[in-house]
Amino acid sequence: MNYSIKKIKIADNLPIVDELVGELHVSEKEMNDKTADWNLIRDNYLRFMAECEEENDGTFLVAEIDGKAIGFLFGYIDEKDDSNFELGEKDDLYVSEGYVKKEYRKQGIYSALNKAFENSYTNYKIRKIYRYTLCNNETMQRWLASQGYRPVRLVYEKWL
Repeated sequence: MNYSIKKIKIADNLPIVDELVGELHVSEKEMNDKTADWNLIRDNYLRFMAECEEENDGTFLVAEIDGKAIGFLFGYIDEKDDSNFELGEKDDLYVSEGYVKKEYRKQGIYSALNKAFENSYTNYKIRKIYRYTLCNNETMQRWLASQGYRPVRLVYEKWL
């Protein structure tokens, strides 16, 4: 499969970002019924992502085949502040969102996106890369383990 990966600016490519993040959101809603409908949060979430890109050295990478967007990865620098309780003085790199369309999965595209993303931050002083995934997303958990990630904290929720 012949695909390419490139960095895009969210504000200049809203239709592409909306499509990809919207599909990710629908996928997450299938695994977590507490996920809000994309049409209810779309504008605020896209604005939030653009702000993170601008204010926190964010990177939005898109994978394409013949000019068609098939996947993405987005993350940004989470700067250490004086409230941090973990060891180390460097900043953290937060992988916020990532997704590959169903028909293109299991072909190494997400891994290639991740590698390109991590490579784009090689000149930064990063102490760790972190990300979240749903407890029932076993596919992502297996992939994360294969990439050297380890679970550190569990988030417990009690919906009222």
